[in-house]
Amino acid sequence: MFDQLFRQAAALLVVLWLLAPTAVQAGSPHYTVATDERLQHLDVRACFEGVVPRRLIARDERAPDLLRAARLQTRDEVVELKQQGSTLTLPRTDAPACVQYRVDLSAIGKRQWRSGNWRTRDALVLDPALWLWNPDGVREDERWQLDFELPPGYDVSAPWNRLDRSEGTVTYEVRERMPGREARMAIGRFSVESIALPGGRLRYALLPGEPAADAAAMRRWVTSGARALASAYGRLPVPDVQLLVVPTGRGREPVPWGEVQRGGGDAVHLYIDQRRPGEEFMADWVLVHELSHLLHPVIVAPDRWLSEGIASYYQNVLRARAGLKRAQWAWNALHAGFERGIRGTPRGRSLAEVSETMMRDHSFMRVYWSGAAIALLADVELRRRSGGAQSLDTALAALGDCCLPTDRSWSARELMQQLDRLTDTTVFIQLYRKYIDSDNFPDLDAVYAELGLQPMSATRLHLDPTAPGAAIREAIMAAPED
Repeated sequence: MFDQLFRQAAALLVVLWLLAPTAVQAGSPHYTVATDERLQHLDVRACFEGVVPRRLIARDERAPDLLRAARLQTRDEVVELKQQGSTLTLPRTDAPACVQYRVDLSAIGKRQWRSGNWRTRDALVLDPALWLWNPDGVREDERWQLDFELPPGYDVSAPWNRLDRSEGTVTYEVRERMPGREARMAIGRFSVESIALPGGRLRYALLPGEPAADAAAMRRWVTSGARALASAYGRLPVPDVQLLVVPTGRGREPVPWGEVQRGGGDAVHLYIDQRRPGEEFMADWVLVHELSHLLHPVIVAPDRWLSEGIASYYQNVLRARAGLKRAQWAWNALHAGFERGIRGTPRGRSLAEVSETMMRDHSFMRVYWSGAAIALLADVELRRRSGGAQSLDTALAALGDCCLPTDRSWSARELMQQLDRLTDTTVFIQLYRKYIDSDNFPDLDAVYAELGLQPMSATRLHLDPTAPGAAIREAIMAAPED
């Protein structure tokens, strides 16, 4: 029965593909993906109007184990395709053709959520590389259309550019952006909402959970975080973001885990304990921290001090600017973080060394808060030199204009040099050279004195209104003017 239905559907699709106009460029593939209500499998059709590729390639080593019944259909014949590891070799043909294959999802989601997959009764989270076999030799700028044909009430959240939804079909424009980077998509009984902000949109999806999350409270929470991000310099740093919230019903805090991924597009994924009350989410730091990573490109793993430092600095600054926290609270939070970083700084190991081995050594406090201290030092120095015309905000805004979104990873040195070029200073590279090989926590004594940050304890500051840099201190926590 499957064979007969496949032959009929594939033959009809080839005819329709030849007759129908297309928005994608000549020769680009057109994928159609259908699923069942129980999310046990995906049926994928990849049709080629122009040159048929020699191979389809799986980017994930686990994908071949999930592949079932792969065939190529032309107008005249059906050819069974043999899988060779992560490659499907296609026969040579001058005629338009479609490849159809089934992907078995029955075992997906059995593992813990931190492994990347998650399944509830009505939704599934997985890496697209588990089922998407890509044409070999695709150009970096090539885009193709992917249509999801879904059961009633179902939707898809994916990192690619979402074009349309109509009558059970959701259409994405796919590009192999940063193919070596991880990505996540969700499919199931939920809806995707577009949250528009200056500079772009967040495609927000809240997945079903057991128990169900408070949808209104979650909507307020993610909107407040998005507005906080926009307060960095008045707009979103990238024009299109996948924002996926996955209720897991576990954890000792509202957001036990969050991450940013760039495979296929810019994405923020949050795994939450939906049993927590809404006010705990509004007080939590993880959402704004993860969103703040969108202010910079991917930074290579050994230089985590810079990526995590920028996010740790802004997770406090942006919440104050957005009115989620008071400025006094934000300064106290930064001070408490710096104190944790100082206590976590071992003698004899440089910032470069502890950053590279952070995951193995669990040297998170040293790495995160050293980077945040360097961010504060750069911010204050730019503001002082320019009389307030420049700041870390304006430097990152210029970075967004020139270099985001980006399809490659940057080193910390490379990014600091770029920020210096954009600000016509040497502020960033001087800080880099001073601290990258140092085993000391960045020295904040002078900037504390200038800003009037007077420690009362390890978690509390007195803000001196008469300090020479009191205006800079206030400006850091103030929202940008329209």
